Amino acid sequence: MPCCKELHHPLNTEFQAFTIKDFWEEASNIRTFVFEGTLGAKPGQFCMLWIPGVDEKPFSIARDYDGEIWLTICKVGPATEELFTLKKGDKIGLRGPFGQGFSTKKKKNIVLVGGGYGTAPLHFTGKAHQDEGCDVTMIIGARSENLLIWTDKCEASGFRTLVATNDGSRGTEGFTTHVLEKLLAEEKIDLVQTCGPEKMMKALSQMCEEKNVACEVSIERYMKCGFGICGQCVTESGEKMCQTGPVVPGKKALSYPDFGEYHRGSEGQKISW
Repeated sequence: MPCCKELHHPLNTEFQAFTIKDFWEEASNIRTFVFEGTLGAKPGQFCMLWIPGVDEKPFSIARDYDGEIWLTICKVGPATEELFTLKKGDKIGLRGPFGQGFSTKKKKNIVLVGGGYGTAPLHFTGKAHQDEGCDVTMIIGARSENLLIWTDKCEASGFRTLVATNDGSRGTEGFTTHVLEKLLAEEKIDLVQTCGPEKMMKALSQMCEEKNVACEVSIERYMKCGFGICGQCVTESGEKMCQTGPVVPGKKALSYPDFGEYHRGSEGQKISW
């Protein structure tokens, strides 16, 4: 494999070679990869994954402890298609961690809301909250039961796990917003943290703002460098999400004109969510 140490910067911007230790299917076109080693990441941070000769892409970190890094990845383009052809023992490059992660609290009632593969990094967050003596509820949403991921891991970790599916094939019929709305009406919630489709996160942020409940969201933008040089991940308010984010308070996210409305592609074009 070509040398992974190509960049020089005060942050952890140099690629390191990591071996694929294991992988498994979470749902259709969604796979969790396990790498030996650590990046020293905190919940909510992301890394850049490099496939030599193909491309590099940013991914949220689903786990970074006990000598393993987990990345849950959806196959959506040429880079991830190539990644899905790799086998155990193959090597890739990782650099990071980058960005601001989720905050952790002591002895609080925490609700985590994940949509699609946005659920994976929230499990990492929930484990950190448990270490601080918090009660953790995980709300997981998907279009149907066969697209749900990480429910078994959340249950095994002792999270109260609630499910919503659009078609009602499992759990509440409807959206994660319906489940959270019920919890906010019935319980004292100290903090809501969410990762997933941006329209979902915007609705959750608005709900928490109305109820005066603290909220944090993980905002995805087009990232190339990961540490604030390229400017590709800037919001319409001028925030570089690789530095200010990806995790920001819900109230702050609601001040971004593009939040939940659109993002920009590789050529700067607006793409609606």
